[in-house]
Amino acid sequence: MLQADKQVLLAGVKRNALELRQRELEFNVERFTNLATQASVIAGFSFESLVELEVPEGTHWFLSSAYFVCGAAAMALSLYVLCVASFACVYGHRLALQGPHGSLEQAVYMLKEYRFHFFATAGLSLLFLVFAAILMSWIKMGAAAGVVTTIFLAFFAAVASRLTEMHQRFEIPGAQVVTGAARILGSAGAVLDLSHLNPRAYFKTKEYQPTKPDDVDARQRRGSWLGSATRFVNPQQAERAPSQFEGTLMKKGEKSFGKQEYRTRYFVLQGSYLYYFKSWEDYGSMGLQAATNYNSPIKLAAYTPMAVRGDPLKFDLVPNNPVDRTWELMASTSQEAKEWCSTLMQAKKNGSVGYSASSSSSVAGAS
Repeated sequence: MLQADKQVLLAGVKRNALELRQRELEFNVERFTNLATQASVIAGFSFESLVELEVPEGTHWFLSSAYFVCGAAAMALSLYVLCVASFACVYGHRLALQGPHGSLEQAVYMLKEYRFHFFATAGLSLLFLVFAAILMSWIKMGAAAGVVTTIFLAFFAAVASRLTEMHQRFEIPGAQVVTGAARILGSAGAVLDLSHLNPRAYFKTKEYQPTKPDDVDARQRRGSWLGSATRFVNPQQAERAPSQFEGTLMKKGEKSFGKQEYRTRYFVLQGSYLYYFKSWEDYGSMGLQAATNYNSPIKLAAYTPMAVRGDPLKFDLVPNNPVDRTWELMASTSQEAKEWCSTLMQAKKNGSVGYSASSSSSVAGAS
């Protein structure tokens, strides 16, 4: 009865954590929807100006050409925002709803990455529309063109000034932005996302042994001892130690239809060994024995974590032995990638004592 109640409790915590992420997803989708609606209005104005304007005879070719170029650019950019933002909402919802575990976080991150691009493109289309309106005044309005141009320029300056002021007043520093991620710090420094909770992981009667509460110093001593002791144990012995770090990453290397692509896997760091699973349910239900590379885990002493230049999400585990496999990994956010690189590098240093190049094991066959 208590086990069932605990599972219900953990399931409720996980559901609430997922609801936080869902609210963040809906927030970004709503922003893109509003932006797409405004882009459709700009596209309509641009199309109307291109079709309805009759250029008087004797108009300088530069004015008419510049007008049509600005009108076409405004229409093209606004249609681009309309189409791509709409599809981003559709694909984001689909990934969050039908994707594997961790897809909700990935969908939120991807929408946030596209946000600046879409808003900048929409602002550029509005700028071209204003230029087209100014050129139209010089084509059609004769002596009043100067006054009309002044009005449009004053309008654009007022909008730019007000937007800049609002951005500065409503800006939230990056370190203070609250996201939908609900994470806690577990034992041995493991970071746990509450949306990844698996009730079955906590009730394995064979392996689970309750621990007595102790003070902070005792926990630190135990963590330090585990970090040094697990350097010399084999994978089966490391299984009995608490995980030092775990989470979802994208791993490249699995062949699908003749090409290699990134697939979501759940990674668990045990001492100086790195395991990965097809999903966190496998780890929660069976422990390390369910790892895809259980018989040949990644020995971090034989690899060096290196960030991929030009892509803050990706990092590689480069082998010391050139014949071994290079593990290409990708995190959901740049911060997670940095945390993984730092943690793996620390595990490599802790596990490098007593390691020689001859102990490097090739795991190229694992997938």
